[in-house]
Amino acid sequence: MASQITGPGILYVNSKIARADILDEAGYMKWYEEDHIPEIIEIDVIKSALRWKDVDPKADKPYLVTYPMQDIGFTQGPEFRKIAVHSKLLPGGGPIYDLADIDVRYYGLIQVFDPTNLGAGKTKFIMTAAMETGDGLTDEDIDDWYRKEHLNQLSHVPGTNAQSRELKGLPPREADIAIEAPPTWLAIHEFDSVDVDQKKIMALADTEWSKKILANVRQMLTPSYAFVKGFGDSKFFHE
Repeated sequence: MASQITGPGILYVNSKIARADILDEAGYMKWYEEDHIPEIIEIDVIKSALRWKDVDPKADKPYLVTYPMQDIGFTQGPEFRKIAVHSKLLPGGGPIYDLADIDVRYYGLIQVFDPTNLGAGKTKFIMTAAMETGDGLTDEDIDDWYRKEHLNQLSHVPGTNAQSRELKGLPPREADIAIEAPPTWLAIHEFDSVDVDQKKIMALADTEWSKKILANVRQMLTPSYAFVKGFGDSKFFHE
């Protein structure tokens, strides 16, 4: 299950405002929604963008935008590099990288687990789990755990109607040498309500298989986000 920059995947963009003295949240979101995202979803391989906000008011980078695409290899080509970083909606015209701290990550899609078949536009809340594995785990160990136990258990937590996306981190582009490689694994668990009993979900870690996996995880980040707005067809690998 080697990482390769091709096939379905997502562009995962986490950010915060760096120059709050000249750019506020309303201005940042205006640029995103009226300029940046519309430009991106005009690209052939990107039909959807989903905007989220961290539910933790103290989150370092509270803003998240996910761009599902059928070929993540697009991010390695010249058309991707042409996406504008300057705009008349930004103070001084930008560039945006002088105004915001932006963490761009690339993930290849491993599987979609969607037993509910709710379709696009139903998700109100996501829980994410970004994991960096230790030496005691192989790619197959993680994938087997997700496929054969964890995602199915999660979908049966009462009141969740959960569906999940399992992804694997891809290396940054050569142009992004200052950016750290993303955690090896990312799971995005979608829910049709913000009233998720997170204690019941965390209790799933008490199985013997889960304990074995988590004991060999070097790092785990688990931010949760509320859905803000969808653009384009708003699909996230939905049928």
